[in-house]
Amino acid sequence: MNEHRLDHWQRLSPWAVVFLFVRGVVRFARENIPVLVGAGAGVAVIERIGMVEVVLAGSAAFLAALLLSLLYYRRFRFCFDGDVLLVQKGLFERTELKVSAGRVQHVSLEQPAYMRPFGVVRFSADTPGGVTAELELPGIPSSVAEALRRALSTPDAGAPETVTEQTDEAGPQRRELFRIRPGALTLHGLTSNSIYLVAALLAPVLQPLERLGRPYLENLEDAAWVERAGDAPVLVALAVLLTLLLVLMTAAVIVAWLRFYAFTLSRTGDRLVQSSGLFNRQEQELSGAKLQTVEWVQTALGRLLGLGYLVCRQYGGLPQAADHAGRNFLVPGLMQPRGGELVQEFWPGLALDAECSRVHRHYRRSVALRLVPILSLVTVVMAGLSGRVDVLYGLVAVPVLAWVLGHLRWRAVGWRTDGPYVVVRRGLLGRRTVTFPLINVQAVEVRQSWFQRRRGLATLLLTPASGPEAIPWIPVEQALALANVTLYQVEMRGADPAVD
Repeated sequence: MNEHRLDHWQRLSPWAVVFLFVRGVVRFARENIPVLVGAGAGVAVIERIGMVEVVLAGSAAFLAALLLSLLYYRRFRFCFDGDVLLVQKGLFERTELKVSAGRVQHVSLEQPAYMRPFGVVRFSADTPGGVTAELELPGIPSSVAEALRRALSTPDAGAPETVTEQTDEAGPQRRELFRIRPGALTLHGLTSNSIYLVAALLAPVLQPLERLGRPYLENLEDAAWVERAGDAPVLVALAVLLTLLLVLMTAAVIVAWLRFYAFTLSRTGDRLVQSSGLFNRQEQELSGAKLQTVEWVQTALGRLLGLGYLVCRQYGGLPQAADHAGRNFLVPGLMQPRGGELVQEFWPGLALDAECSRVHRHYRRSVALRLVPILSLVTVVMAGLSGRVDVLYGLVAVPVLAWVLGHLRWRAVGWRTDGPYVVVRRGLLGRRTVTFPLINVQAVEVRQSWFQRRRGLATLLLTPASGPEAIPWIPVEQALALANVTLYQVEMRGADPAVD
C-alpha cells in the first residue's frame, strides 16, 4: 500500500519529467513551428546549413529540454499546511506560492494518454481574478490529486494527514446530470464555433501546401479534364469551396470528439464535476456557490437544429472568445429542452425558453449608423486592392446592408427578469442567452448618450464577477427600476450573508 502524507513536503512523481518534457516540446512547436512553416523559413534554413546540422541542433535542443525538465522536477515540492497549499518551485529563481482552500473556485485534473499507465495526473486550481491557472502540480499520483481536491473543496475539513491508494472516504453521493451521446457530440462539432478555430489553425500551412503542390499542378495543365474544368470556372470554384468546407467540418468534428468524448456532468453536493476527453482525459470541478453566470449559446446552424451548449462562468471567467480554449466549464451537445433543464439545475425556478422583451426600435438605427462607415471603408479597401473602380458601386448597397444587419441584431437582443434572476439575450444570426442572479452583481451603471437622453432611453450595465452584461436602449424608467432592485438585493445580502 502506497502512503502519501499531505502535511509533509513531497515531490512530484518521477514520471512528471516526461509530462514536463512533452509539454515543453508541444508548447515550442505551437508557438514557433507554424510561423516558420508559414513563412517558408524552415525550408530556407535546411537548404542553407544542411540536414545534418539541423539534426544535430535538434538533438542538442532535445537534450537541453530534458535536462531543464529534470532540474525543474528536482526543485519542485509541495505540502498542505492547515487549509493552505504551499508550493515551492523555480529553475533559476526560487518562488513560493500559497493558496488558501477558501479561495479556490475551480479544480482540474488532466491525464494525457501517455501518463495513464503510470497513474499520474496534472493538477491545477484557479482562484478569483485570473485567466490562467493560479496553481499547477504537473505530475502527481491520482490518489494525491483526489485528496488535494477534497481538501480544497472542503476548506473547513483541513488536510488529511495520510492518504493511501485505497482511500475511499464517505461523502456526498455523485449524481449524474448529463451524458453526451455520439450523435449529439458529432452535431456539436458541426454547429459549434470550433470550425473557425480549426480554420485559423490550418491557415499557416496553406501557403506551404500550395508551394509544394504547384509543380504537380503545372504538370496537369495539359490534361483533358483540366481544360474542361477551365470552361466552367464557377463550378470549379464552388467545388473547391465545398471541399474546403467539408475538410473544416470534418476537422471540427474530430476536435469535438477528442475533447468531449464520453462527456459526463455530475453533481456532488454543491460541486459540479465534468469529465471528458479521448486521449487527454480531463476532469473539472466547479463550486456551485461560486458560479456567477450560466450562458446558453446557439450558433446559426445550431438554432436550425435546436442544438446548443452551456458555458458556466465563475469569478474572473474567461472571455467569450475563449469558449473552446479547454478551460471553460462547458456542457456540449444539448437540445434546447435539455439545456433548460440543466439551467434549472443551476438556477432553480428559472425558465430558459420564456419570452424576452425587446429593446427599443431606435437600437436598430443606432447599430445601422455605426455599420455604415465600417462597411463603406471595407468597400473602398476592396476596390483599392483589386484595382477595379466598379467595386465602388457597392457603396450604394451599404445603407441597405447596414439596415438589414441592424434589424437582425435588434431582433436578437432581449431581456427579462425572472424572480431573483435576470436574463440577457444577444446575437446576430446565433444567440447567446446569459442568466445570473441579481445578488451576484458587483456594479450597476446606467448610461445615456445624447440621443438616448432626448428619447428617454438608457443602457443598463450589470457587472457580475464573471464580466459585464449590458441591456441596451430600454426606457430609462425601467433601467432605473431594475438598478434599484439589484442594489437592494445586493445590500440585503451584504447585511445578512445567509440571504440567498
